[in-house]
Amino acid sequence: MGLRTYTSEEIRRQIAQAEIDAYFRNDPDAALAASKRLGASFVLRGLISSQASRNPMIAVNQVMVDMDFTLTGADGRVISDTHANSGSYAGADLQHMALTLVNEQADEVVAKLYSDYCRNAGLTGGNRMQPK
Repeated sequence: MGLRTYTSEEIRRQIAQAEIDAYFRNDPDAALAASKRLGASFVLRGLISSQASRNPMIAVNQVMVDMDFTLTGADGRVISDTHANSGSYAGADLQHMALTLVNEQADEVVAKLYSDYCRNAGLTGGNRMQPK
């Protein structure tokens, strides 16, 4: 089972194009249907923050990364809420170390979101959602 992801901008472009096509066909019902059909079924919101500082005890740079993600249905119902954080000593390239920490946590975060999606969006057992 695969998920197709779209940014908000991609969804808006698709809706706008479908509405334009419906307008030129003189079909107002198709314009409304396009907006409903192409609207997002799920919304993923996330915040990734980092903090860099110098450790005064051993005189090296250190980086902390904190990640929070919430997956909601189009109706606003929370399907998954996950958090991950990591920290490390860093050399001179603090941004690279922060990115490394994010990448190290990414698989676990995505697995949790996907697992909760399958469990909480009605996709367990024989109760599979039908694509729109």
